[in-house]
Amino acid sequence: MLRWAGCSALVAGVHAAAAAPPPPLTLVTETFMPYSYVERGKVTGYATELLAAALAHAKIDYSVQICPWARAFQMARTQPNVLIYSIVRTPEREDQFQWIAQIAPRSVYLFKLRSRHDIKAHTVDDLRRYRIAANRGDVVEEQLHQLGLNADLAALDEASLRKLVAGRVDLMVASDRMLKDLCLRIEVHCEQLERVMPMPGLGDYYVAASLETPTATVHLLRTEFDKLKSSGFMQRTADKYGMTLR
Repeated sequence: MLRWAGCSALVAGVHAAAAAPPPPLTLVTETFMPYSYVERGKVTGYATELLAAALAHAKIDYSVQICPWARAFQMARTQPNVLIYSIVRTPEREDQFQWIAQIAPRSVYLFKLRSRHDIKAHTVDDLRRYRIAANRGDVVEEQLHQLGLNADLAALDEASLRKLVAGRVDLMVASDRMLKDLCLRIEVHCEQLERVMPMPGLGDYYVAASLETPTATVHLLRTEFDKLKSSGFMQRTADKYGMTLR
């Protein structure tokens, strides 16, 4: 059954044939390659494929919306029957969601322009003198504030990268794969950029449910994700997208 709604793109879910199916779910995410992105009008990516498989096995109907992260986060915080991915699990977020499954480790770094020889950082204290780009509502914004660092906020990663290249910010937080995809998307040469140091306070990427999503649905999806992992489907999907789960 096809339903249209939401921010910029969605795909149809699976029609549940059971007599009393779980309620339909709204999946919210952002453009975040290779986890979630739009290709030929359809939301795809590593995490999207995992969710599609789990929901199909659970016979749960769903739709997917790609939004700016701040909006996706707000929807998952305030609306029933919403799943959000790929969300970093942190102590501050622990009681704000029902955590379903870990889907990938998180390995991100602070990047600068290679030509900025004035930028030197090895510790959190070193970072205090710099302006660091972050998405509004993203975990990076939370971490920067917690560390007492200067966050320069934008709605999208593309805007943050443009600020970095233009010299309007000093640093940007990204994974190697994410930065490569961003450079291709906005036609920036990645050779202009280099790592400075790992981002402090790392956490893994998860799928989570809003608090008003039925507990039975959450338990069912936890079971399905366990099956995806034990069957090797999760690893095979990671291999398909050139990702490591170790």
